[in-house]
Amino acid sequence: MVLTSLILLSHLATSSTVETRLGEIEAATPCRLGAAIITPTDRHYHRRSERFSLQSVMKLMVAMAALEQVDQGRWKPGQKFTFRRSDLSVYVQPIAEDLGDKSQITVALEQCIEYTVTESCSASGDFLIRKIGGVHMVNAFLRRHGIRDLSVNREERDLQTNILGMYWKPEYVDEARFESAIQARPHAELAAAYRRYQTDPRDTTTPEAMGELIHKLVTFKLLSKRSTDYLMGVMERTKTGTMRLKAGVPAGLRLGHKTGTSSSYGGVTVATNDVGYARRAPNDWVILVAFVADSTASYEARERAIAQVAETAFMRP
Repeated sequence: MVLTSLILLSHLATSSTVETRLGEIEAATPCRLGAAIITPTDRHYHRRSERFSLQSVMKLMVAMAALEQVDQGRWKPGQKFTFRRSDLSVYVQPIAEDLGDKSQITVALEQCIEYTVTESCSASGDFLIRKIGGVHMVNAFLRRHGIRDLSVNREERDLQTNILGMYWKPEYVDEARFESAIQARPHAELAAAYRRYQTDPRDTTTPEAMGELIHKLVTFKLLSKRSTDYLMGVMERTKTGTMRLKAGVPAGLRLGHKTGTSSSYGGVTVATNDVGYARRAPNDWVILVAFVADSTASYEARERAIAQVAETAFMRP
């Protein structure tokens, strides 16, 4: 039987059943699992107040802070910017294809947000951070809205080079030079840097804080209705993570989400993440947060664990 309301989910299983299941997912993966399942009437957590690396999930916060610029009249819808070759970042950055061999292009705010969220474009996300005024402006946005225990401390290109024990250099916009610099790093230094990253409190959140942020979004307490509707539409066009939350959400529901994934070293992956919501109607939603941390499991097993968090939200007793 198809449920007519997601709100009824809170009555389908007791808190102990949900939390027991989340613990079983963690034990089977293996990993350190951070999770939140929130309905309009219930909240369930696993490792509620522990810190987890955001990785590219942070790009969702960047998009939110950028849209607040529109809400406050600093930017206009369709705001245009000049994107230069020096604005490139590392790894996934589809905006680089638009740039091609040109020195600069004109980009619209919505184009940057679309790339940042739906394709996890590092260059677009970093570019928005700089246009906003820096990562401290993203954190100021979060604090104004009462979100604690969630911080964005570095641009993507700074975070990813720091994980390798390196610092960003302008020459790294050339992918070949960046890869050459990585290959020149001694393994012992790479291993030490990765261990530092595992315990670094920067660019982290708790399941509770992330759940609260998304709750404020879906209840229109974060941005204007126009910006909220727009961002939720963008989140529902996300192309990454098809085997994560999406694989565990029942057919017929709309999933809006943002993924994040760290590099691996020595058989350990610090972060495999997916956060968002599933909805049938504006006031009929379930918030889903899944952080798979410090895992020795395969990529497929980590994604399956995230899908199982979503399945847990819809399970029957």
